Amino acid sequence: FDFDLELRSGAGSYVCGEETAMLESLEGKRGQVRCKPPLPASKGLWQKPSVINNVITLATVPAILAGGASAYAELGVDRSRGTLPFQLAGNIKYGGLVEVPFGLTLRELIFAIGGGTASGRPVRAVQVGGPLGAYFPVSLLDTALDYEIFTALDGSVGHGGIVVFDDTVDMARQARFAMEFCAVESCGKCTPCRIGSVRGVELLDQIIVDRNAQAERNEQSFELLADLCATMTNTSLCGMGRMTPSPVRSALKYFSEDFYQAAP
Repeated sequence: FDFDLELRSGAGSYVCGEETAMLESLEGKRGQVRCKPPLPASKGLWQKPSVINNVITLATVPAILAGGASAYAELGVDRSRGTLPFQLAGNIKYGGLVEVPFGLTLRELIFAIGGGTASGRPVRAVQVGGPLGAYFPVSLLDTALDYEIFTALDGSVGHGGIVVFDDTVDMARQARFAMEFCAVESCGKCTPCRIGSVRGVELLDQIIVDRNAQAERNEQSFELLADLCATMTNTSLCGMGRMTPSPVRSALKYFSEDFYQAAP
Protein backbone atom coordinates (compact mmCIF):
# COMPACT_ATOMS: atom_id res chain seq x y z
CA PHE A 1 0.00 0.00 0.00
CA ASP A 2 1.36 3.42 -0.93
CA PHE A 3 0.02 6.79 -1.94
CA ASP A 4 1.13 10.21 -3.10
CA LEU A 5 0.82 13.15 -0.72
CA GLU A 6 0.65 16.58 -2.33
CA LEU A 7 0.67 19.73 -0.20
CA ARG A 8 -0.92 22.94 -1.43
CA SER A 9 -0.38 26.29 0.26
CA GLY A 10 -3.41 28.58 0.42
CA ALA A 11 -3.36 32.36 0.19
CA GLY A 12 -4.72 32.87 3.71
CA SER A 13 -8.44 33.18 2.99
CA TYR A 14 -10.55 32.41 6.07
CA VAL A 15 -13.56 31.29 4.03
CA CYS A 16 -11.41 28.66 2.29
CA GLY A 17 -11.79 26.66 5.48
CA GLU A 18 -15.25 25.88 4.09
CA GLU A 19 -14.90 22.66 2.13
CA THR A 20 -16.29 23.76 -1.23
CA ALA A 21 -14.41 27.09 -1.20
CA MET A 22 -11.27 25.08 -0.50
CA LEU A 23 -12.01 22.87 -3.51
CA GLU A 24 -12.40 25.95 -5.71
CA SER A 25 -9.05 27.24 -4.44
CA LEU A 26 -7.36 23.89 -5.08
CA GLU A 27 -8.61 24.02 -8.66
CA GLY A 28 -6.94 27.41 -9.10
CA LYS A 29 -10.16 29.41 -8.95
CA ARG A 30 -11.28 32.18 -6.64
CA GLY A 31 -12.11 30.74 -3.21
CA GLN A 32 -15.89 30.97 -3.31
CA VAL A 33 -18.45 28.68 -1.72
CA ARG A 34 -20.31 26.30 -4.02
CA CYS A 35 -24.05 25.79 -3.88
CA LYS A 36 -25.01 22.41 -2.42
CA PRO A 37 -26.18 19.94 -3.60
CA PRO A 38 -24.23 18.36 -5.16
CA LEU A 39 -22.15 17.47 -2.11
CA PRO A 40 -18.39 16.90 -2.47
CA ALA A 41 -18.95 13.19 -1.82
CA SER A 42 -20.61 13.00 -5.24
CA LYS A 43 -18.98 15.94 -7.03
CA GLY A 44 -15.91 17.37 -5.35
CA LEU A 45 -12.41 18.14 -6.61
CA TRP A 46 -12.43 18.35 -10.42
CA GLN A 47 -16.11 17.29 -10.19
CA LYS A 48 -15.07 13.85 -8.93
CA PRO A 49 -16.26 12.20 -5.67
CA SER A 50 -14.07 13.52 -2.85
CA VAL A 51 -13.61 12.76 0.84
CA ILE A 52 -12.71 15.85 2.89
CA ASN A 53 -11.25 15.72 6.40
CA ASN A 54 -9.61 18.49 8.38
CA VAL A 55 -6.11 18.30 9.85
CA ILE A 56 -7.39 17.70 13.38
CA THR A 57 -9.27 14.59 12.23
CA LEU A 58 -6.28 13.22 10.32
CA ALA A 59 -3.95 13.91 13.26
CA THR A 60 -5.99 11.61 15.52
CA VAL A 61 -5.55 8.61 13.23
CA PRO A 62 -2.04 7.59 14.44
CA ALA A 63 -3.16 7.68 18.09
CA ILE A 64 -6.23 5.54 17.33
CA LEU A 65 -4.19 3.04 15.30
CA ALA A 66 -1.50 2.84 17.98
CA GLY A 67 -3.71 2.53 21.06
CA GLY A 68 -6.98 1.27 19.63
CA ALA A 69 -10.38 2.88 19.31
CA SER A 70 -11.49 1.89 22.82
CA ALA A 71 -8.52 3.60 24.47
CA TYR A 72 -9.14 6.78 22.48
CA ALA A 73 -12.86 6.70 23.31
CA GLU A 74 -12.03 6.65 27.03
CA LEU A 75 -10.90 10.25 26.65
CA GLY A 76 -13.58 12.93 26.71
CA VAL A 77 -17.20 12.94 27.85
CA ASP A 78 -20.59 11.85 26.48
CA ARG A 79 -20.59 12.20 22.68
CA SER A 80 -17.49 14.43 22.63
CA ARG A 81 -14.72 11.84 22.70
CA GLY A 82 -10.98 12.15 22.35
CA THR A 83 -8.97 15.35 22.50
CA LEU A 84 -8.88 18.72 20.78
CA PRO A 85 -6.00 21.19 20.38
CA PHE A 86 -7.16 24.51 21.85
CA GLN A 87 -5.52 27.79 20.88
CA LEU A 88 -5.21 30.11 23.90
CA ALA A 89 -5.02 33.74 22.80
CA GLY A 90 -5.98 37.26 23.75
CA ASN A 91 -5.33 38.61 27.24
CA ILE A 92 -3.86 35.43 28.69
CA LYS A 93 -0.59 34.85 30.54
CA TYR A 94 0.45 31.64 28.82
CA GLY A 95 -0.90 31.65 25.29
CA GLY A 96 -0.31 28.95 22.71
CA LEU A 97 -1.54 25.56 21.59
CA VAL A 98 -2.59 22.92 24.11
CA GLU A 99 -4.21 19.54 23.46
CA VAL A 100 -6.61 18.39 26.18
CA PRO A 101 -9.46 15.86 26.44
CA PHE A 102 -13.03 17.06 26.06
CA GLY A 103 -14.73 17.63 29.41
CA LEU A 104 -12.22 20.10 30.82
CA THR A 105 -13.93 23.34 31.87
CA LEU A 106 -13.23 26.79 30.47
CA ARG A 107 -12.04 27.83 33.93
CA GLU A 108 -9.48 25.00 34.08
CA LEU A 109 -8.27 25.79 30.58
CA ILE A 110 -7.88 29.52 31.23
CA PHE A 111 -6.49 29.47 34.77
CA ALA A 112 -4.85 26.07 35.39
CA ILE A 113 -3.21 25.96 31.95
CA GLY A 114 -3.30 29.55 30.68
CA GLY A 115 -2.41 31.18 34.00
CA GLY A 116 -5.23 33.74 33.90
CA THR A 117 -5.01 37.14 32.24
CA ALA A 118 -1.69 38.62 31.16
CA SER A 119 -2.79 41.96 32.62
CA GLY A 120 -3.55 40.45 36.02
CA ARG A 121 -7.04 41.92 35.87
CA PRO A 122 -10.23 39.84 36.25
CA VAL A 123 -11.56 37.90 33.27
CA ARG A 124 -14.75 39.42 31.90
CA ALA A 125 -15.42 37.54 28.67
CA VAL A 126 -14.17 34.53 26.72
CA GLN A 127 -14.77 33.89 23.04
CA VAL A 128 -14.96 30.19 22.22
CA GLY A 129 -14.75 28.67 18.75
CA GLY A 130 -12.71 31.18 16.77
CA PRO A 131 -13.48 34.69 15.47
CA LEU A 132 -17.12 33.78 14.82
CA GLY A 133 -17.63 32.04 18.16
CA ALA A 134 -19.91 33.27 20.92
CA TYR A 135 -18.75 35.42 23.84
CA PHE A 136 -19.33 33.91 27.27
CA PRO A 137 -19.35 35.67 30.68
CA VAL A 138 -17.51 34.64 33.85
CA SER A 139 -20.68 32.97 35.14
CA LEU A 140 -20.24 30.28 32.45
CA LEU A 141 -16.55 29.54 33.01
CA ASP A 142 -17.39 26.23 34.68
CA THR A 143 -18.96 24.98 31.44
CA ALA A 144 -17.36 21.76 30.20
CA LEU A 145 -15.77 21.82 26.76
CA ASP A 146 -18.27 19.59 25.01
CA TYR A 147 -19.86 20.02 21.58
CA GLU A 148 -23.43 19.37 22.72
CA ILE A 149 -23.21 21.59 25.80
CA PHE A 150 -21.94 24.56 23.82
CA THR A 151 -24.56 24.03 21.12
CA ALA A 152 -27.24 24.17 23.83
CA LEU A 153 -25.77 27.53 24.91
CA ASP A 154 -26.03 28.88 21.33
CA GLY A 155 -22.27 28.60 21.01
CA SER A 156 -19.74 26.29 19.42
CA VAL A 157 -16.46 24.65 20.37
CA GLY A 158 -15.52 25.06 16.71
CA HIS A 159 -11.83 24.57 15.98
CA GLY A 160 -10.88 25.26 19.60
CA GLY A 161 -10.02 28.95 19.41
CA ILE A 162 -10.14 30.59 22.86
CA VAL A 163 -9.76 34.37 23.22
CA VAL A 164 -9.70 35.85 26.73
CA PHE A 165 -10.69 39.44 27.64
CA ASP A 166 -10.25 41.22 30.95
CA ASP A 167 -12.62 43.73 32.56
CA THR A 168 -11.46 46.63 30.37
CA VAL A 169 -12.96 45.17 27.17
CA ASP A 170 -15.68 47.03 25.26
CA MET A 171 -18.05 44.28 24.14
CA ALA A 172 -19.98 46.51 21.75
CA ARG A 173 -16.76 47.01 19.81
CA GLN A 174 -16.09 43.27 19.95
CA ALA A 175 -19.51 42.68 18.39
CA ARG A 176 -18.58 45.18 15.69
CA PHE A 177 -15.30 43.32 15.11
CA ALA A 178 -17.23 40.14 14.25
CA MET A 179 -19.27 41.93 11.58
CA GLU A 180 -16.17 43.67 10.23
CA PHE A 181 -14.29 40.37 10.11
CA CYS A 182 -17.09 38.86 8.04
CA ALA A 183 -17.21 41.89 5.74
CA VAL A 184 -13.47 41.57 5.06
CA GLU A 185 -13.33 37.77 4.75
CA SER A 186 -16.63 37.08 2.95
CA CYS A 187 -16.19 35.37 -0.41
CA GLY A 188 -19.00 37.55 -1.77
CA LYS A 189 -21.02 34.67 -3.22
CA CYS A 190 -24.25 35.29 -1.30
CA THR A 191 -26.00 38.58 -0.53
CA PRO A 192 -26.83 37.98 3.17
CA CYS A 193 -23.15 37.58 4.03
CA ARG A 194 -21.65 40.06 1.54
CA ILE A 195 -24.09 42.91 2.20
CA GLY A 196 -25.40 41.90 5.62
CA SER A 197 -22.00 42.11 7.28
CA VAL A 198 -21.43 45.63 5.90
CA ARG A 199 -24.85 46.75 7.13
CA GLY A 200 -24.05 45.13 10.49
CA VAL A 201 -20.92 47.25 10.84
CA GLU A 202 -22.92 50.38 9.99
CA LEU A 203 -25.61 49.58 12.56
CA LEU A 204 -23.11 48.83 15.32
CA ASP A 205 -21.19 52.00 14.50
CA GLN A 206 -24.41 53.98 14.95
CA ILE A 207 -25.19 52.22 18.23
CA ILE A 208 -21.69 53.01 19.53
CA VAL A 209 -21.94 56.66 18.40
CA ASP A 210 -25.29 57.06 20.17
CA ARG A 211 -23.89 55.39 23.26
CA ASN A 212 -20.79 57.56 23.42
CA ALA A 213 -22.87 60.70 22.92
CA GLN A 214 -25.14 59.53 25.75
CA ALA A 215 -28.04 59.90 23.37
CA GLU A 216 -31.36 58.22 23.98
CA ARG A 217 -31.14 54.57 23.06
CA ASN A 218 -32.43 54.07 19.52
CA GLU A 219 -34.50 50.89 19.71
CA GLN A 220 -34.92 50.86 15.93
CA SER A 221 -31.18 50.20 15.51
CA PHE A 222 -31.40 47.19 17.81
CA GLU A 223 -34.50 45.88 16.03
CA LEU A 224 -32.78 46.22 12.66
CA LEU A 225 -29.68 44.48 14.03
CA ALA A 226 -31.76 41.57 15.36
CA ASP A 227 -33.56 41.27 12.02
CA LEU A 228 -30.26 41.39 10.13
CA CYS A 229 -28.77 38.65 12.34
CA ALA A 230 -31.81 36.44 11.72
CA THR A 231 -31.54 36.97 7.95
CA MET A 232 -27.83 36.13 7.90
CA THR A 233 -28.33 33.02 10.05
CA ASN A 234 -31.25 31.67 8.03
CA THR A 235 -30.25 32.51 4.47
CA SER A 236 -26.45 32.65 4.14
CA LEU A 237 -24.95 30.05 1.84
CA CYS A 238 -22.33 28.72 4.27
CA GLY A 239 -21.25 28.79 7.90
CA MET A 240 -19.37 32.07 7.47
CA GLY A 241 -22.51 34.18 7.16
CA ARG A 242 -24.61 31.91 9.36
CA MET A 243 -22.18 32.09 12.29
CA THR A 244 -21.30 35.80 12.17
CA PRO A 245 -24.39 36.76 14.24
CA SER A 246 -23.30 34.44 17.07
CA PRO A 247 -20.75 36.79 18.70
CA VAL A 248 -23.10 39.74 18.15
CA ARG A 249 -26.07 38.04 19.77
CA SER A 250 -24.03 36.69 22.69
CA ALA A 251 -22.50 40.12 23.35
CA LEU A 252 -25.99 41.63 23.41
CA LYS A 253 -27.26 38.84 25.66
CA TYR A 254 -24.51 38.77 28.27
CA PHE A 255 -23.01 42.27 28.04
CA SER A 256 -25.97 44.44 27.06
CA GLU A 257 -24.79 47.35 29.24
CA ASP A 258 -21.88 47.98 26.84
CA PHE A 259 -24.34 48.85 24.08
CA TYR A 260 -25.94 51.78 25.89
CA GLN A 261 -23.31 52.85 28.38
CA ALA A 262 -19.85 53.94 27.24
CA ALA A 263 -16.96 51.82 28.48
CA PRO A 264 -14.75 53.51 31.12
